[in-house]
Amino acid sequence: MKKAINVKKIVVIAICLIVFVIIVSVVLKQTFFNPKPITEIKKNEVYIGGSGFEYPESDQSRYYVEFKDDGTYILMYDDSRRSQDSYWEDGSLGVPVIECYFGKYKCKNGNYLINPTKGCIAEFKDAASVDKNLINFYKEKNYEKDFRAVGDIVCKLKNGRYMLGAPTEDKKSYRKDVYYYLLYNKSDIKKLPSNPEEFRKQFKMDKKAEQERLAEQSQ
Repeated sequence: MKKAINVKKIVVIAICLIVFVIIVSVVLKQTFFNPKPITEIKKNEVYIGGSGFEYPESDQSRYYVEFKDDGTYILMYDDSRRSQDSYWEDGSLGVPVIECYFGKYKCKNGNYLINPTKGCIAEFKDAASVDKNLINFYKEKNYEKDFRAVGDIVCKLKNGRYMLGAPTEDKKSYRKDVYYYLLYNKSDIKKLPSNPEEFRKQFKMDKKAEQERLAEQSQ
């Protein structure tokens, strides 16, 4: 009888230990490993934002932003991770695309106002070309004399978190009627290209596709 009681105690203790280890593992993961919204912006560190308030899934579009010590910033939009069917939803003939912007920022009332001076865009023919880094279109644009380039804002919310979005007219917050991205730590990219040349060097050009595009434009 005593042996049976001891066995039951051992089983109960073992179960309790297993439950304890699981709880500790979950707490540690949520505390140290899961992405968290940022409450502080550090220079020379890349932050990531998914659409709205969510951390982006592996196949979702996302923004990356990095603020430099010299008053410049880098903003990159990546919509190259979806499946081919996703780009053709609702009859749309969309393609994977990555855009990168370089410019200057000003910090005012805890918010970061960012204005582009240069931008570049790389387009892929299809989703299969993404893994090959093979693009069929590339373009650069200078925004220094483009007064229509309003820029974006990284604003501090009341809860201390930071949101990337289009600035309101008074440039104190972000517009809720267009895109906005809550910024998180745990970016899957640690270094962004520092200029358009560095951005362009990441890709190979599909010469045949580019020639066909240029031929169509000239008609």
